[in-house]
Amino acid sequence: MLQYHLINRFSGLLRWYRTSLLIDMKHLSSYLPVKGRLLDVGCGVGSVDYELGRRHPALRVLGIDITPASIEWAKKRHALPNVEYACQRLESIAGHFDCVLFIDVFHHVPPEHRDSLLQAATRLLTPTGYVLIKDIERRHGWCSWVLDRYVSRCPANEIFLQNCEDLVTLVSKSLKVVKSEVRFRVPFPHYYIKATLKSF
Repeated sequence: MLQYHLINRFSGLLRWYRTSLLIDMKHLSSYLPVKGRLLDVGCGVGSVDYELGRRHPALRVLGIDITPASIEWAKKRHALPNVEYACQRLESIAGHFDCVLFIDVFHHVPPEHRDSLLQAATRLLTPTGYVLIKDIERRHGWCSWVLDRYVSRCPANEIFLQNCEDLVTLVSKSLKVVKSEVRFRVPFPHYYIKATLKSF
């Protein structure tokens, strides 16, 4: 609960840290729709969703997370008329979305569960919709591991960093990868994978 006390006390600073330092919001936004429906899987306390909703009023954002405390906090601090949150698993979501977004989620998903997560995302896409994955590259990503392990207090056996090409291979089994890249932003390299339904 100390973690949420700190988030509550320094909410503006932590949102800036997440969306201005750790994440390249300008580059991330270049991949995302500016209108329509976006589903953010593993949204945490909603910092990114708030920024996306604030910048793009015509974009309807649904952030989901399986941690009740995170969603409760997101609803209190990061809700907007076009941004909502729900404490739900991806498999229980209904409807269709123009983009299903995973930001730094896959490196917490055990390898044996990644394919089912992608399948669940695929069934929610509109015909022209796409999945976007932004995560941390394993090569030179040791700083991310340290932050997860010792700042976020994530157990070591729940951190599964992988390289971009490894995840591209997995994503390609169920979706058509239309773009992938690795970009360094202090303090570690990030990769981006955009994938559509195979018929498009």
